[in-house]
Parts: sequence; C-alpha cells; structure tokens
Amino acid sequence: MALTKTCVVLMVLLACAAAKTCKYTQSDFNSHWIFANNSIIVQFQNEDIKNNHWTGLGFGDDKNSFEGVFFMVTNNQVSVRTGHSTENGPPTFTTSQNGNVQMQSLVYFPHDKTMSAVFTIPLNFNGKNLQSCQKWRWIKSGEIENGAVTENSKSPKSKKVCPMECN
Repeated sequence: MALTKTCVVLMVLLACAAAKTCKYTQSDFNSHWIFANNSIIVQFQNEDIKNNHWTGLGFGDDKNSFEGVFFMVTNNQVSVRTGHSTENGPPTFTTSQNGNVQMQSLVYFPHDKTMSAVFTIPLNFNGKNLQSCQKWRWIKSGEIENGAVTENSKSPKSKKVCPMECN
C-alpha cells in the first residue's frame, strides 16, 4: 500500500513537472500546485507535525475568515476535513467529511514528524472562488485535545497565489 501511495505521488509530481508548477517552501512546509482540468492539484507537506496535532492550508485574503483543508494526526493516522478558520482560531469543519476534496495520497511518518498529502480541489471550493489571485495560508499546527482541535500555535505563513498562472 505504501508503494502504491508513493507511485501516486510520483505520478502527480511528474505531471506537475511537465507544466509550470508553483511552489512554496519555507519553515517546515513544502508545497507544489498546478491548475489542470478546472481544478487545482496540491502537494502539501508539513515536515514538523506531531502526533495529536493538526495542520492545514487555507485560502482567502481575510485572515479572520478563510476556507481550508485541514489534516488531523491522531494515533499516528491522518484524517482530512474541510471548513473555515481564522488566523489563530481552530477550524470549524463543514458537515461532510472531506467536502469536495479528492485525496490522491495521505501519509504520516511518525519518526520524522512529516505529513504529506496530494489532493485535488475544485476552483469553487466551499463557496470560495480559487481562480482569482488571493492569499494562501500554511498553518503550522495546533493540538488535538480529547478529540477537539485547539488554536494553532503560530500565525499562518501566507503567500499571494494566482493558480491560473500555474498551468
């Protein structure tokens, strides 16, 4: 199964290499994305996420209200949810488990505290139009206590992203 996930990640990265890929690499994050087939393919990696913590990627210029894809590491397993959050607040999840995110790969390596995901999101994500240039926010982590997510430990890192230029 790990080999299958590795192959999927490699196929996505090779597909991204054939087109202009946009990326963000800073402070324990390594991300790439590309616009294809009216959606955005994202590779998101947090290289310092502990067990019983959460991390995520948010979309939107308003730091007090943005949509996002959130990853929870519990018992060394990763789950994914969508919802909205604020700069430091914990996310509020949508009612559906993954929203409209299609996961290609999701893995956690507990020994080196690395979480990696490859997923596809539509251009209209939870009511947010991702075609336009806007800030994307890399959320470091927050704790998960008794099954509940807490505030994130640091303000998210942000970058102005224009996904339509990444094709």
